Amino acid sequence: MAHSLQTRFGAAKSEATGCRARHRTSAARTSVQALTLRFPKAASAASPSLNGPYRRGVIETERLQLRSWQPADEAPFAALNADAEVTRFLGGPMSRDQSDELLARIRSHWQQHGFGLYAVEVKDSGAFIGFIGLAIPSFLPDVLPAVEVGWRLARGHWGKGYATEGARASVRCGFDELGLRQIISIIDPGNAASIRVAERLEMTRGRDRIHPLSRARLSIYLKNAEDAGSSRAAP
Repeated sequence: MAHSLQTRFGAAKSEATGCRARHRTSAARTSVQALTLRFPKAASAASPSLNGPYRRGVIETERLQLRSWQPADEAPFAALNADAEVTRFLGGPMSRDQSDELLARIRSHWQQHGFGLYAVEVKDSGAFIGFIGLAIPSFLPDVLPAVEVGWRLARGHWGKGYATEGARASVRCGFDELGLRQIISIIDPGNAASIRVAERLEMTRGRDRIHPLSRARLSIYLKNAEDAGSSRAAP
């Protein structure tokens, strides 16, 4: 899966519905415009730590609901984080305490920036299966300023196209609702499944980076708003 939140962690109908921000202040719009002018080739998102918050609704796709986190998600989230196959390219299995700490960071990111990684639920069954969404990859300063699309799903739900479906909806909301100019995905070069997701999202490979702590090589995939036909693309 893709990396996110300082942790090593991508023609079915999948258009996002219900993903519009509930309110967006003029100060937040000013923040987006200022960042866009400063970094026209990079991702730019208004942060409530700078100016007023975004409050995001649920994102729905044909088969998935990307929603806010609930206390009942904590145990199944810990179970998927303890799975050696799920975390193979993400630093290895996590203890319950480590999983809870990651979830606390996910929630903190939402509170600080007004967007983040959603809990993912399968509509037909109501099952929690992991996370998909957008986050600032602060663990890799070399790519900043940037926003990353990331995903991590329980192994029993691999191979069904869920990561692509949810990530595509998240990218669309990032461009159309957050006004981002570019979204990236940071992937271990050996993670063929996540690379395939990035390719299905029509992301292009950029310059590799080196993780500042592990010194591992990381592949960077990019998608620009103008290439996605976003209504927020630069003229």
